[in-house]
Amino acid sequence: MSAVRAGITGIMLPAVFPSLDHALPVLWDHVRTRPVREAHRDFIRVCIGPGRGDGVARCLDRAGLWSTTLYVGTLTRWTAHPITITTHHP
Repeated sequence: MSAVRAGITGIMLPAVFPSLDHALPVLWDHVRTRPVREAHRDFIRVCIGPGRGDGVARCLDRAGLWSTTLYVGTLTRWTAHPITITTHHP
């Protein structure tokens, strides 16, 4: 896969990575220590956690874009942070 651009609104500025395999660990490092809403935690781990990314790669191959929203906080006090990964064409 070619270079990708990845970021998390309000948490991590978008950056260009040589591949999805380089981007996912950086995204995961920004997410794993945050208080992600419990109901959402497993979904995020499956998408960008260690050893993951197959579904993300399929979306990038098909549409050039993968995105979801990270919900940080408790059920009543949370903030939404879109995670976006796109194929990058210099």
